[in-house]
Amino acid sequence: MDHKNYYIEINGKKIPVTEEVYRAYKRPIWTEHKRNDRQKLCQVSSGKGGLKRCTDDCSKCSHKKEGGVLSLDGLEEAGYSVEGFAQDVAEIVAEKMLLEELFRTLKELDPSSQRICKLIMEGRSKREIARIMSIAQSSFEYQFKKLMAFLRECLKNYI
Repeated sequence: MDHKNYYIEINGKKIPVTEEVYRAYKRPIWTEHKRNDRQKLCQVSSGKGGLKRCTDDCSKCSHKKEGGVLSLDGLEEAGYSVEGFAQDVAEIVAEKMLLEELFRTLKELDPSSQRICKLIMEGRSKREIARIMSIAQSSFEYQFKKLMAFLRECLKNYI
């Protein structure tokens, strides 16, 4: 069985990733390329009563497609600022990798720590969690600090 290795480049470093992460990283890039290709091609008569995509040089075409999808570059050229609205794909991939590692780590925790994490994700306060788990507030604080230190250590390569 042949396994292909997948890599993404972040800050000049090639990072090995799973096929799923690679595809999630590349999908928006591929989509933008396809959209740009489609946007450049206008639809003209097929000669049989239908339409087909034009294959002529678009810079010389009299049928130039109007109302195509705007790109970020096109918005900036039109005078709109898109700064701060587009999240860098590398950031999205890094966040996905962090979440995957977090979920893997959470599965390996003891049941008490898993319960604490579940209650935190539900939005419960520390006081509520201590009450729900029937432990003193000071004991919970100790467990909580220990758990957070453990999670930070496990995830330090992703933060």
